[in-house]
Amino acid sequence: MVIDFDEKKFQREILNLLYPFGLSKPKADQVVSYALLAVRNSSIPVRYRR
Repeated sequence: MVIDFDEKKFQREILNLLYPFGLSKPKADQVVSYALLAVRNSSIPVRYRR
């Protein structure tokens, strides 16, 4: 399965999920960084053939 991943949209979605929990901006940014790291580490680059 190939997923078109928009990093900025992902960051916004994670921040929107975290704000109701009352996390400060630095803590929320840290969680987003860890989430992005997890996505990058579990992903495989896709090479497009033309």
